[in-house]
Amino acid sequence: MPGQTLRFLQKIRSRFIVSFVAVVAVLTVTVVSLINSDYRHLIDRSAYTSLDALSESIFQALWVSMNYGDSAVVLDVLRDAQEKQIVDGLDLYVSQEVIEIFRPDLSYRPPGLIEGVFQEGEERFLELIDDRGERLARFIKPLRADQGCLQCHVNAEIGTVLGVMDLTLSLSQYDAQAAQSIQRIVLTILVLVGISALLLHLISQRLIFTPLDELGKATRKLSQEAADFDVRLKTGGRNEFGVVAHQFNRFIMRVQKINQELAKEQARTRELLETREEEIERRTAEVRELHRKLQSYVRIVDQNVITSRTDENGIITYASEAFCRVSGFSKEELIGKPHSIVRHPDTPASLFERLWRTLKAGKSWEGELKNRTKSGHFYWVKAVISPEFDEAGKITGFVAVRQDVTLQKRLEATLEELTEMTRRSHTDALTGLFNRSRMSELLEMEIVRAERYKTPFSVALMDVDHFKSINDTYGHLEGDEVLKALAEILRDNTRKSDIIARWGGEEFIILLPNTAVGSATRKVEQLRKAVADHPFAAIGQVTASFGVAQWQAGDDEESLVGRADVALYLAKESGRNRVEVAPEAKESHE
Repeated sequence: MPGQTLRFLQKIRSRFIVSFVAVVAVLTVTVVSLINSDYRHLIDRSAYTSLDALSESIFQALWVSMNYGDSAVVLDVLRDAQEKQIVDGLDLYVSQEVIEIFRPDLSYRPPGLIEGVFQEGEERFLELIDDRGERLARFIKPLRADQGCLQCHVNAEIGTVLGVMDLTLSLSQYDAQAAQSIQRIVLTILVLVGISALLLHLISQRLIFTPLDELGKATRKLSQEAADFDVRLKTGGRNEFGVVAHQFNRFIMRVQKINQELAKEQARTRELLETREEEIERRTAEVRELHRKLQSYVRIVDQNVITSRTDENGIITYASEAFCRVSGFSKEELIGKPHSIVRHPDTPASLFERLWRTLKAGKSWEGELKNRTKSGHFYWVKAVISPEFDEAGKITGFVAVRQDVTLQKRLEATLEELTEMTRRSHTDALTGLFNRSRMSELLEMEIVRAERYKTPFSVALMDVDHFKSINDTYGHLEGDEVLKALAEILRDNTRKSDIIARWGGEEFIILLPNTAVGSATRKVEQLRKAVADHPFAAIGQVTASFGVAQWQAGDDEESLVGRADVALYLAKESGRNRVEVAPEAKESHE
């Protein structure tokens, strides 16, 4: 931009000089043309004036010659005019007959010219060119009669044209004088123009070109790669260049300020970029590490998670290595096949119908499936199947993530078997109550807790009255039914915290945790009444006797149950169908 400005200023200077020279040349030519034209006009007017004055002199001389008969007067006038180069030729016409006194050889004599002057009585002034190419002035003047002429021309009237005077004057002398004058004027003009041009050059150099040069130098400094923003122009003048210099300096100051701000901003930007670069490098390293971990996770998932992807029709499009390993199929054998390739025949069709209804509704399905391997073995998976959608919300496929729960299923089956075996080992087969072995374990645990926390508990022994006669009268099967019914009555009339067991034969034992002997006796009394009030269809009424004992410090299972058995014996001896408390606990019971 500064280089372009400098070239522009140089063009302005060149065009200014060329324009000034052209204007001076045009003005000079114009002035010379005007001067030449004006001089020619002045020459013609001067010739006309001289000829007119000469014609008056000749007319007066003729008048004297006519009146006094002295023709020498006319000749003296003419000779004097010729000597002074006032006139070059004279013709006199009287009654349109020429009286030639002296006349040059004219190359142009218009016919009828003299006759026209006689008839019209008007003066004629003509410019002619002789054979040598010189300019001639021809003045034709009518001679009119005055009072003096009437002495001889008695028939004439005053003002009548009596004759015509034809004067011829060469303009060469005048032209030479005019050319010399024009040369002097042109030389003067050129001198004045030169002086003006010099003054104009000095003025323009001082007021225009010097400021332009300074502006160009300043612009050139700004155009360099290491721009000098300290450059300033002189602002002393009050002309346009002074204003321009002032504005230029203000502009440079603003540019310098902007440049300083830009330098600061560049420094801040550079610092920010360096910080950003460090941040980007750090983030890039983190992204690479995350990508590496992600790839590792993807490999781990592919190797260890049973995953697959299908299209909207259930055709497999992707299968993980874990899926291939658990199913026994290769990826080539799975991809392009429906998921029914691993369906186990034991899985009901209704389950898959519910599965597909859920997925087609755009929802996820979760559940357990039994699949089969390529070799025909089975395995269990816990599956979560979710639909995939496109931007329009249309289902494009499904993703399934499965967990192999075969071991868990086997453990559950084993646990169920163990639970059942444990239940059977702890349960009386006939009544479904705990057996004596399990009750012994529970009594031991309750004794340990009572010793630790000093909490009371009680036990009650129940024996069916006359049960042997029931078996003898109604048979053992009916006796078994009575025992089952009694077990149900005990379950229905005890608390959830109470524990009931078949102690042996027709005897039952009840463990009442956190219960003192008084509360235990009242509860057992309710049981006795429930048994006595229960109708047995085949037998009628069945009663039972109860013995209650509370745990005391130092008791073990044998001593505690022994004291309850003593109380039961007392109930039997006292008439049966009653509740008795162990003797050592009666005081507490009271």
